[in-house]
Amino acid sequence: MQEDSSLRRVDSSRPRRDSRWSAATFFVVLGLAVLIAVLSLFLKRPISDATAAMAGRALNEPVTRIEQYDYGFEPRHITWRAGDQVTISLHNRSTTHWHEMMLGRGYDFTPSVFGPIATQFDTDFWNGIHVTFSGANHVDNLCVNKAIAKFIGPMPNVVTGGNFSPTLQPGGSLNMTFTVPNKPGTWYYGCFVQQYMHYIAGMRGTITILPR
Repeated sequence: MQEDSSLRRVDSSRPRRDSRWSAATFFVVLGLAVLIAVLSLFLKRPISDATAAMAGRALNEPVTRIEQYDYGFEPRHITWRAGDQVTISLHNRSTTHWHEMMLGRGYDFTPSVFGPIATQFDTDFWNGIHVTFSGANHVDNLCVNKAIAKFIGPMPNVVTGGNFSPTLQPGGSLNMTFTVPNKPGTWYYGCFVQQYMHYIAGMRGTITILPR
């Protein structure tokens, strides 16, 4: 049987795959994978958390989960609306370091042989706010300052002096439930442990409070 020559004819109208585009896509994907792996290793985080740090993580309202690492917070930016009830679920993911979380504006400096050192924020966000604490686990100490505190379950070691600040041991956690006050604008959170060194190393973030 004679072979139909039309079956051997190449259809020139069919689009051809651009091998250069395929190679470029491969190297872009490979580069992103390497970048995520390096970020995960450098920050000592799971790859899923490193990916979220790059792309941004959607917050689960009304619970804001904040994780502490060596040395950084995840997420690094949070948005709340005044009047909403929010629970901060704070977790220290470090296996070796104690971490705190202060929230405020400006800096309160203390003189030292190395020059002025920021020890806390100048304005404490938590002043006058009713806060319910629960789920305390491996909390080294808790300074409530001028917040109005209520405790459910195990009561952490409450101390005086300094701004509102929970300090968690490695693997520690604490929940803080409150109504977002009418203090719109940008606020900052950070860890001032070891004379501001954790903050300088990257343990800081921002919170945007929207008006009602």
